[in-house]
Amino acid sequence: MNETMHNDIIRAASAMDDKSSFVADDFARALFPKTDVVFNDRMRSNARQYLRNMIGQIEQCICQVATKELGVTHETLVKIGQGDAGQTYRLLENSGLFKAVEIVQHLFVKAQHSELAARLLQKISQQDLEATLTRHLDHGDPVIAEAAMGLLVAQSKTSGAVGEMSASLADMPAEIAYAFAWPVTAALTRISDLPGLQLQQATERLLASHDESAAVARKADRLAQLLEQSDISGNQVPHPMRDGLSLFIARLARQSGLTGDQIIAFTAEPNMVRFVVAMRAADYPAPEALSVFAALDGDDHILTAATYGETDRDRSLALVSRWAAPRAYQNARRILADDSLSDNGK
Repeated sequence: MNETMHNDIIRAASAMDDKSSFVADDFARALFPKTDVVFNDRMRSNARQYLRNMIGQIEQCICQVATKELGVTHETLVKIGQGDAGQTYRLLENSGLFKAVEIVQHLFVKAQHSELAARLLQKISQQDLEATLTRHLDHGDPVIAEAAMGLLVAQSKTSGAVGEMSASLADMPAEIAYAFAWPVTAALTRISDLPGLQLQQATERLLASHDESAAVARKADRLAQLLEQSDISGNQVPHPMRDGLSLFIARLARQSGLTGDQIIAFTAEPNMVRFVVAMRAADYPAPEALSVFAALDGDDHILTAATYGETDRDRSLALVSRWAAPRAYQNARRILADDSLSDNGK
């Protein structure tokens, strides 16, 4: 055994010792999950791929601002800005900073959206799926045609090869860009040994210039709003095989009062029960609801007309109204409803 290998083993053993206290936690989560949602290997792989790509883009953008706009001449930052040597991912992964709730929730929604896209392509060709939007380019209302073109362009910037989960900073909500950018900035500060102020200024500039209006979800919501207001649309019930995935999600979100992220998350749950309740609340006719369910389900589940028809619409509306309430309000209600709380809140 040479000296290099010896040092590598010593380093690995030391690192394992630092993390060994968490092994039981990891095993417990695998044995006793708190939900019935199943995260398959493709979702896990896609989430890691997306995270790595996104961190690479953010660190490159920060280094470009620092070196080109603020005059920083640090060799490592110049290389990162040129896309040659991203270095923050491993450092941040080992730190546990990726486990922030907002980051993990974003990764879950992105991975599930990719999963839905893969399921949909098993039922409709890529060419036919693209045609769901191009048909709006000749719409009688030029505003709708322009909105459809905007969505097409936004989607083209975030679509990778088949089976590849692409990432785009322009497609990221402002609050998620913030959650990602500052840990990357801290990691770059550590790597470069520079005073933190210069990199902080670069990050502030990057975040100030971030425009989430170009995001796919925003473009889809704009088109959904216009179609909803248009008499020419024929008031067809939204369907992923007629609208495409992003526009379908946006239309159902507008009809139900939920967010697109919620709609996507519901499709990951067993039998997509909350998704079915959302369709029932939006008063989807049974044949359309069954067709939508079949298009997006990935486990050969079957929703029957009888089951859907027996799902009470008034109760569905009440549930969806509750889910649409701000998360902080919902969390506070759960805490206040806890029977273990005494009158003085202790």
